[in-house]
This record gives sequence, C-alpha cells and structure tokens, in this order.
Amino acid sequence: MAKKDSEQQKIGMSLLFRGKAIFKPLNTGWIDDHVACVREWIANIFFYTKNGTTIMIDAGYNYERLKEKMAWLDIDPSSIRHILITHQDTDHVGALERDSDLLFRDAAIYLSETENRYLTGEVRRKVFHGLYRLPLVKTDNKKVLLNDGQVFSIDGIKIECIMVPGHTWGHMVYLIDDTYLFTGDTIWFGADGGYSFIGTLAEDNKLAVCSLEKLEQNIRSRNRNIKVITGHTGWTDDLDFVFAHRKEVCAPFMKRYEDPGAPYDGYEESDDTEEKARSERLLKVKGSSGTDGKQNGMKPDYQNWVPKSMVAGTAAGAGVLLAADIAAHLATGKQKTAGGKVLCTALTIGTVACAGAAGWLYVLHRTFDYNGKRKLSRQIIDGIADYVKIPDAGTGLDVGCGSGALTIEAAKRNPNAEMVGCDIWSGPYKAVFTKELCEKNALAEGVSNVRFVDGNAVHLPFADGSFDTVTSNYVYHNITGQNKQDLLMETLRVLKKGGTFAIHDLMSKTRYGDMDAFVQRLKDQGYEDVRLIDTAGGRFMNRKEAVLLDLGGSSLLVGKK
Repeated sequence: MAKKDSEQQKIGMSLLFRGKAIFKPLNTGWIDDHVACVREWIANIFFYTKNGTTIMIDAGYNYERLKEKMAWLDIDPSSIRHILITHQDTDHVGALERDSDLLFRDAAIYLSETENRYLTGEVRRKVFHGLYRLPLVKTDNKKVLLNDGQVFSIDGIKIECIMVPGHTWGHMVYLIDDTYLFTGDTIWFGADGGYSFIGTLAEDNKLAVCSLEKLEQNIRSRNRNIKVITGHTGWTDDLDFVFAHRKEVCAPFMKRYEDPGAPYDGYEESDDTEEKARSERLLKVKGSSGTDGKQNGMKPDYQNWVPKSMVAGTAAGAGVLLAADIAAHLATGKQKTAGGKVLCTALTIGTVACAGAAGWLYVLHRTFDYNGKRKLSRQIIDGIADYVKIPDAGTGLDVGCGSGALTIEAAKRNPNAEMVGCDIWSGPYKAVFTKELCEKNALAEGVSNVRFVDGNAVHLPFADGSFDTVTSNYVYHNITGQNKQDLLMETLRVLKKGGTFAIHDLMSKTRYGDMDAFVQRLKDQGYEDVRLIDTAGGRFMNRKEAVLLDLGGSSLLVGKK
C-alpha cells in the first residue's frame, strides 16, 4: 500500500496544506560531517555516519528518486544495515514496504515495541481526529524492538531511545552520540519556535504535549549542545527556540502561521538539486526573533507591486462610469434613441469592466502585500535569494531592484560580500519605488553591505565581468520594445567568469521566445549548470493562482558562467 498511499498523499496533502507555511523540509545535503539529509517532497530522511558505518533514520515515502538523491550524498543503499524508525506513518516507512523498490531489504529496522503493534495490525493508525485510517504497513525486514530509555550501540555509535507518545502511540525519538536528537513528528518549527506536531495528524494531542514537556526536561538536564533535527521543518541547536511553544499544538486549520521562507507547496521540489547537495551545508532554522537586524525602531517598507493608488484609481474610475451610466439612463428616459441606447450600453459595459479590474487589482494587492496573509512577494524574494551565493569579499548585482527587497535579502545572506541594487526608478512605479526608499529599507533592516545606483537594464553602466553574481526579479517583462533574450545577455555580460546567476521573470514563449533554445545556447557558450525552473507549478504558486495573478510563465533561470 505504500506506493499508492504515497501518491495519494502527494495529491491530498498538497491540496490541504499548500500556502499554510506548515511543511518546510530541508533540501538534500549535509548538516555537518556526520549528518546527511534526503528530501522526499515534504519529508526528510537522515543518515548518520561515523567510523565507516552509516545509520538511516526513518525510511521516507515510497519514493522513486530515493536512490538518485542518495547518490548525490555518495551513500549506497546497499551499505545501509540499520534503520531507526521514529514511527510507522507512510512518509517514514514507505521505502520498507513490500511494494517499494526494496533498496534496504537486508537492513534491520529498530522501533518501539508499542509502535510495532501498528505493523502487526493489532492497532490501526488514525488521523484527522480518528476519521481516517491509514493503510496497514507490511514489511519483511528484520525487526529489533526497543523500550523507553534503552541505550545501545551500533559499531561504536551510541543510540538512546526516548518514547514520546501522542503523534502515534509508540512514537520514539533517538539521541545519537549525546549530540543529535532525531525527533520525527514530535516537534513542528514555526517561524517563532517549536510547537507540538500537527494536531490533525495526532492520535492524542494532550499526550503529545505532555511528551514534549518531558522531552524538554530530559534534553535540558544534559547541559550540552544538542542539535534537534525534525522530520519536516529543519533543525536547530537553539533549545529556547525548539521548546518555545511546547504546550501548544500546531493547528493549521484553526490558526494562520506566517513564515515567508516556507514553500508554497512543499511537494514541489525543483529547488532540490545535486549541485546544491554537494556544495552547500544545510543551515539551521532561523526564527522571526533571530537576526532580522532591524534598527532604531524603523520598519522596512517594500511597498506593493500593485500599489493602493492603482487600486483606488481604478475603483474611482468605475465610480465615475457608474455615475455617468445612471445619468445617461435618466437623461434618455424609457424611450431611448438608437444613439442613447449605444451610449448607455457602452457606459454599462465600461462600468462593469472597470469594477472587475478594480476587484482583480485588489486581489493582487492583498496577495502581494508583505504584511498580509499570502505574502507572495516575500516568498518569491526569499526563494530567489536562496540561489544568490557570493564569495567572501565579492560583489553581487540586483538588476531592477525597485524597493530593494531582493538586494537587501541577498546582502543578509552574504554578510561578507556586497550587494549592489540598480534601477532607473521611473515609469508607473516611480511614485512608490525610489532610491531613497531602498536606502531607508536597508537602514531599517540593519544591512550595511548594500548600495544603490542608477542603472538601466537595457545598457547596464558596468564593465564586462564586474560581478560575482547577478540576479533580478520580475523586471524584463516590463521593458517594452526590447528583445528579452538580449536583455538577459546584457545582464550576463557584467558577470565574471565562474560567477552565478538567478534571474526570475515571466518567461513565456510570447514574451521571451524559445527559452529551451536559449538555455542550450548558453551551454554551447560554456555556461554550466544552466536550468530553467518553473516557479508557477508549486515552487511559489500553483497554476490556478498564476493565471489569476497574471503570472503565467514565471520561471527562474539559474546557472554558472
């Protein structure tokens, strides 16, 4: 049943939780020299390596790319002889079930005696307050049953077992070598700290909260630095953050959780790549109380891609047309002339169209609002900034920086480098996006490694090979009368050999032409790792939302010169 249930979860869970900032998995890569991670949609599985032995923690979905991603980490599935299971949900044991690829057929699995009752069929796993029963898990792997508090060793690796019932009746977490706590589905990290895991998926939420409180007492009593690693929301060694809301349950259908860094749809994983897995360490969770850098009580104001003035002006236009329509009907009376009928009909159609446009712009304004609920603009900025990597003492360029949001976010993530934002600050946005606004936002964020200059994307005022990184967000489609691929080449002109780029825009065929051919053209010129990532298919938004927001064709062009 694992394969079928995995497929059903990918559809159902995606629809239920997209846009709710609930699932925030780590990408595939290494946390440190001992712990590696593989991303399977919204879930993470982990590998702990020491002295030539690798232990697997949880076995994920029945996931067809598992062997591929393990290869990114240079881990051979056949080398896995020991798998610690926190609990038996499909996204934690799928690779062990009979209908999987059986990559770990020779491995022994370790789980609590209580959790084993699910595998034997004595107890059925229930979610959504007992309304839905998960399929029975069937595996032929050798089992080693564990008890609360048990300590044992595998090839010199110390493993301590701690029972935390609630999410499931026999859920167990593992403290490895007194340093790494693998928590499965015990803790959920919000932007403001840890909570008891998602309430709708628990057997008993009161018991889960009680277990989390006991776990905190256990871990804090050790007085040592412990890395807490979760199954769906990343890791941290800040225990105050981990247990910030230990008495509260994550309730995604009762409470709105804000986290601009969370993917819109956790099941979309185009940003999980072999290049990143091999070159980047997986950073720990940084909460909203972390190093935001805001100074002097100031707050940044990144404005809105659809300003209030645009909404208000369109709404006022609809009001004027409505008044004129009413006046025309009154003036022409019941017995209208042909000309009167045409006038009244035209005014009515104009009123409806203008009112519809005002309503649509209002939806866009709310969706893009940095302080609203959806915060799409913030999510897109964070997503692009993930790809902006600048070497120490290097310099990056943000073309068409607007209010400075991407420039500043990239500077935050590259504190030992400098970011330059350039724009002409003109056209329909000149009243709201200015150089002065960018500088104020940088000051409010406490970011000093940025500067802003005048610069036109058509002819950038920089010499060839001036920057280590170039980036841009939703700029080139606004430039009329210019070939968009030529604009891209102009931006790449100022990039150093070996430098990286991440350019996001509406790269539909009608605007940009054949982008697959353009990608090949770059490769033929010697560019490396060039990829076109579809960001309207779940990375930032889904297809329907992209159509509603007129963001069809949203794509991120990344690569290395």
